[in-house]
Amino acid sequence: MNNLAYELVENYKKYPDKIVIIDKKEQITYKKLYTKVAGFKEYLLKKGIKQGQKILVLTQMSKELYIVLISLWSIGAIPCFMDAGFIKSGMKNNEYNSIKAIIGTKKYILYSNINNNLRKLNTKIDVSIINKLKTSEKLEVQEVEKDFSAILTYTSGTTGKPKIASRSHTFLKCQEKILINTLNYEKEDIEISTIPIFTLSNISAGISTLIAQANFSNLGKTKPKKIINQIKKHKVNRIMAAPGLLQIIVKYGIKNNIQIENVKKVFTGGGAVFIDLINNIKKVFPKAKIITLYGSTEAEPISECDVTNISKKDIDKIKNGYGILAGNIIGVKKCKLIKNDKKEIGKITTEEFNKMQVQDNGEIVVTGENVLKGYVGGIGDRENKFYVEEEIFHRTGDIGSFDKKGRLWLKGRIKEPYFSIEAALHAKFENIGKTAVLKNNNKITIIIEKPCKIPIEKIKKEIDFEKIEEIRYIKKIPLDKRHNTKVDYKELRKVLKK
Repeated sequence: MNNLAYELVENYKKYPDKIVIIDKKEQITYKKLYTKVAGFKEYLLKKGIKQGQKILVLTQMSKELYIVLISLWSIGAIPCFMDAGFIKSGMKNNEYNSIKAIIGTKKYILYSNINNNLRKLNTKIDVSIINKLKTSEKLEVQEVEKDFSAILTYTSGTTGKPKIASRSHTFLKCQEKILINTLNYEKEDIEISTIPIFTLSNISAGISTLIAQANFSNLGKTKPKKIINQIKKHKVNRIMAAPGLLQIIVKYGIKNNIQIENVKKVFTGGGAVFIDLINNIKKVFPKAKIITLYGSTEAEPISECDVTNISKKDIDKIKNGYGILAGNIIGVKKCKLIKNDKKEIGKITTEEFNKMQVQDNGEIVVTGENVLKGYVGGIGDRENKFYVEEEIFHRTGDIGSFDKKGRLWLKGRIKEPYFSIEAALHAKFENIGKTAVLKNNNKITIIIEKPCKIPIEKIKKEIDFEKIEEIRYIKKIPLDKRHNTKVDYKELRKVLKK
C-alpha cells in the first residue's frame, strides 16, 4: 500500500505497547497513537474532510502534529504546512486558494484571518479537540496513487514568489528508507528531536521520540535547562537537532559543568557545523558519536560525515580555507558540481553536462529518488531544476568541492560563498561566538557578534588565505527562526546600514 498511514497500522500490530512519542505530558504507545488517529479521523470525516482535499495544518512539533498528519493521510487528504517561524508572514505572501480547511492552534488559526481566502473558510479545527475525543479501535486507510501528494510545504516567499514543494507518499517512503539506513537505529533507542521530518522516520522504524521542549517558532529563545532535564529524565541516548539549538544546549551544559554519558549519538544538520561546536558537544556528551547531515527540503539527505574524531589534516584544511567537511554522498543517485553562471539551464545533453562539471568551487546539483522533481504549478522549476536528457537535477544553490577521497566540502551559498572564512574563524578561535561573512559595499566583511573582543589585526593575520577588507562587531547577528543557525543576510544588511 502506498499510503504512509499504513506504516502506523503495521507497527501497531508488531509492537502495540512500545512507546513511540513522549512529550511533556504523556508517553504514547503505538496502540494509543493508533486509537487516537482512528478517533480523530472519524471526527474529521464528520466535519466534511474528504480525500484529495488540501488541509492547512498550523501546529508546531507535538504529538498532536503526528495525530493530525496520519489522520489526514488515512483519509487521503493532503496536509499543507508553513515552515515554523514564517507562519504569520506566510499568510500574507501565499494565496491559499485551494485550501479547504484549517487544523491548528487557536493562535495560528487567528493569524489565518489576515488572509482573505483563509478567513472565508467554514471549517477551522482547534487541534486541542484531539484530547477530548473518543478513541477508536478501527483505522481504515485509503489507498492512494504512487505520486499522490503526502505533504505540501509553502515557502515564506521572502526571496520572491512563494514556491510550493509537494512530496508524495512514495517520495517520503524512499526518504525514510535512506534515513533509517543512515541513522543506524537500535531497538531501544530514545531520541530527542526538534526536526519533524526525522520523527516520521522514527515512527516508521519503531523508535521512541521525545519531543524537545523547545520554542519551535523561534529556536533561539529555547530554554536549554528544560531540554537537558528531559534528556536526563528519559535517559535519552540520541539527539537530533539543528546546530543553533545544539549550541544553546552545550553552552548551558559547559557553564553548569554538566556531562551526560548516556547520549551515544548526536545528529545535526540544517546549517553550518563548525569545529568549536563539535568540541563543545564532546564536552557535554563525551560518549557520543557526532554525525553531520547535509541536505534540503528538496533532497534529504545528500551527504553525511562522522566528525567525532575529525583528523588533524582535515582541521588544517579547514583552518586554511577549504570549507566545511560535509562527507560522503549518500541517498542521492548523483551529486555533481557545475560551473555555471546562468540563471536557468533548461534541457541539456549529457555531453553538455559533462563539460559544465568541475571538482572545485562548483554549484552542487543532485538527482535521485529522494530528490524533488519539481514544484507545484512549476513555480520555481526553471530556476531550480534542469534536465540532462530525461533526468531531472535539482540545483541546491550551494557551492562545494570534492577532495581526493570523494568527500564533499561546503563553501557557502552562491551569493555568499564564504563558509571557508567562517569555518577557519571557528577552528582558529575557540568559542568566537556567532559570525557571518558577506560582501558589504563590495568589501569582503567579517561580522562578529559581541561580546567577542578578538583584535581585528589578529583576525586578519590568521585569515591569510583571503583578503579581508572589513571586520565589524555588532550586538546581534540575525538568524533564521526555523533552525536558529543560518544567517539572515537580508536582515543583516539592514543592520549594517544603520
